[in-house]
Amino acid sequence: MYLKRLFFGASLTLAFGLGCNSTTVGGGDDPGPVIPTPQMGSLVVTPADLQTVRVVAGQPIPMVGFAATVDGQPVTASWGVDRGELGSLATGTGGSQTFSPRGTVGGLVTLRIAFGSQVVTRQVMIQIVSTQNGPTPSDTSQVATTLPQLTAGGGIGGVGGEGLGPTVTDAAVLTALNSPTSDGSAQGLKLLYPYDGTVFPRGVLAPLLMWQWATNNADAVKLELATTSGSYQWSGTFGRPAILAMTGGAFIRHPIPQSVWEAATSSAGGRTPAGQPDRLTLKVTIARGGVGYGPLSQTWTIAPARLSGIIYYNSYGTLLAKNYPGAVGGDGRFGGAVLSIRVGETAPKLAAGGNGNDSQCRTCHSVAANGSRLVVQHGENNAISSSYALTQTGTMEQPMATNAEFPGMYPDGSMALSPTAQLISLTNGGQPLTSTGLTQVATNVGTPAFSPDGKLVAFNPMASTTQANPTQKLLVMGFDSTSRAFSSPTVIADYTGRPAFVRPGWPAVFPDGNAVVFQEQSAAGSDGNNSGALWTRKGAKGHIVWASASGDKVVTSLNQLNGKDAAGASYLPKLAAPMSMTCLADGESVGGIDADHALDTELNYEPTVNPVASGGYAWAVFTSRRLYGNLATLPPFCSDPRGVNLVNNITTKKLWVAAIDVNGNPMVDASHPAFYLPAQELLAGNARGFWTLDPCKSDGASCLSGDQCCNGFCQPNATDGALMCTSSSSSQCSLPQEKCTTVANCCDKANLCLNGFCTERTIG
Repeated sequence: MYLKRLFFGASLTLAFGLGCNSTTVGGGDDPGPVIPTPQMGSLVVTPADLQTVRVVAGQPIPMVGFAATVDGQPVTASWGVDRGELGSLATGTGGSQTFSPRGTVGGLVTLRIAFGSQVVTRQVMIQIVSTQNGPTPSDTSQVATTLPQLTAGGGIGGVGGEGLGPTVTDAAVLTALNSPTSDGSAQGLKLLYPYDGTVFPRGVLAPLLMWQWATNNADAVKLELATTSGSYQWSGTFGRPAILAMTGGAFIRHPIPQSVWEAATSSAGGRTPAGQPDRLTLKVTIARGGVGYGPLSQTWTIAPARLSGIIYYNSYGTLLAKNYPGAVGGDGRFGGAVLSIRVGETAPKLAAGGNGNDSQCRTCHSVAANGSRLVVQHGENNAISSSYALTQTGTMEQPMATNAEFPGMYPDGSMALSPTAQLISLTNGGQPLTSTGLTQVATNVGTPAFSPDGKLVAFNPMASTTQANPTQKLLVMGFDSTSRAFSSPTVIADYTGRPAFVRPGWPAVFPDGNAVVFQEQSAAGSDGNNSGALWTRKGAKGHIVWASASGDKVVTSLNQLNGKDAAGASYLPKLAAPMSMTCLADGESVGGIDADHALDTELNYEPTVNPVASGGYAWAVFTSRRLYGNLATLPPFCSDPRGVNLVNNITTKKLWVAAIDVNGNPMVDASHPAFYLPAQELLAGNARGFWTLDPCKSDGASCLSGDQCCNGFCQPNATDGALMCTSSSSSQCSLPQEKCTTVANCCDKANLCLNGFCTERTIG
């Protein structure tokens, strides 16, 4: 990456040849001496056609030589590559250059050669080819050796399951995997997770592949990953994980090795040489009893950007802070707390709450978009709230003078808007702040949310001075942080005339401020508390929708996110038969509710949106009670530790993430199938996730992208080219995820400037 930044920001060394044209210099009537004008011939770079380099694991890495000439003579030009993580250039004799792939990541590399005012580009396609049989030394962390590993934190690899299987040595099994004779349809073989068509970002942990079939077991599995362009091709064979001998379970799931996933997703994304999306295809073949079944196949889009940051969420049932008695399993105690996940880690950390009694419970929370502060209520008294300063070294709790239940947090964490329409200072102990304009519209704003740039606030009024039937409406208002003035109330969703139970809540504003995603309650009596907050318990039904912030009042269901295809049919798996289990939720028996998960498309709640768009997408985090493949299969409302043993069972109440086209039209579904958020605690019910930016880094700190830096730029240093935070770009323009005011600041004028950062458009 740093080579790209170095080149495009470097000063070019110009070499001129003398031509026959001339000009005069001097002043007055004296024309002065006649001096030849520098004149260049055409810059020629050979070879001119696309070069393909095939890198096969275990073999020497091929290199490609290039030469630059003018009028047939070698010249010293300036050379650079746009993807330094794929390869590097070395200067040879006569100004020639040799491109050397690094051999770990494939893809299309563009060389940019400049001589004087002339610029020529050449392309190299790197193809990575590798195979493996069993885990490699780098895969150790994904091999389970003890039973507690299976459910500790986020589970093996942060996604659960039994980890990687061993090397396959049986020749007959290998033959079956390499030459399957059945597609498995007679046995009902199908993949449960991930979903076909999912959009994954770079940077997240490798998914757990899960399948089902009547045979319900396997001897070995073969996995294959390949990009559309051929930039990456890998196959791996794995036997039955040894830990299954201890659990007695069936071999019905297997992860992708993390190192392979990193290489595959770094190779996919972007464009093929023909300009098409370079997608990633998975194939799964299963061997059982000497027969190979498959391959099953899925194709995913990989967004060409890494997601970083921290996700904060609440957990009812966490083992990281025990502050309630009455749990069915374990030692009889469980906890309510706010946990955090840093992208790339395999388990959560405790952010707010602690061991003890209910006075240490911290769950109902909101978090500032820049990750600087959260506000949370106390478990023993919901009328008490605390503010937490979030830093890279930990958190610090500060009691608040004013209660704020699920407040709308201003992006920089300086203030918050409570449901009672009171603006509160978070830098002055929660003291009330004066504001204008809001209480003239609503006196209870439900579950408010500011836009990532702080210029809008969205809310679902529970009491209004101007709106008839306020509980069935969603509004936005402008906000000026200097004057603290709210203005221009605009209704963006209106359910007047529909049944009273159909109403909106939990809004979140898109990074560009042009759209709002929110939860729509979708069934009578489905709000467990009959509250404007639209709770997720006691049989609550809801799905995620969006609407334009302009006020056209057209609400569109995000079907792909919710689990429906283009025709409106569910693509989510369900159990073959309802699970026979009676459990309790807040004292209510719910064992028979949707026990086969046939209605999982209506069990999606509480969306929030990553404040920075990346890779062409906005990223929505939401709570869902859907099946997580064949790993989390309890009835959807079995999530209260006081009503079900969550030490021996995994509840389905978890966090999911879905991509939404950053330049999508709110009048159509621009979402994509979701993926399970890795690293969340398996043995707990998790909800209300906020994906925030890392606390920003000062100039000189190491970084991966500009949105991690306080001054908005991540550039190479002058010593070894390592990326570090800085206040300006050496290229005089901004790369994706670097600071911008308008799109004119972006190096690629096809980018968008959203919430102060350049971002690619959606891959189509």
